[in-house]
Amino acid sequence: MASRGADTTIVALLIISIVAVAFLALLFLPLVIAALLVIVAVIFVAVAVILILGGLMAIPFYFLKRRKKVEPGSYRMEQMDDMQQKERK
Repeated sequence: MASRGADTTIVALLIISIVAVAFLALLFLPLVIAALLVIVAVIFVAVAVILILGGLMAIPFYFLKRRKKVEPGSYRMEQMDDMQQKERK
């Protein structure tokens, strides 16, 4: 039976604290609204930064996937000699 009294006390204290927080929020309503706006703005900026960085990270992967088989820097010396001889002709 003692636990019922403790449970009732805890529930009553929780209700009182919720009412007190709501009352304080009403007293300082402009500050609460400003704080909420700041929190929303920070979340918005964080999401934007994550999206921008994600887009920038995708660019190298795109070029790796679409890369040609032969790149200008991957010629062998024999191929360069053949190309120079063709240009001379």
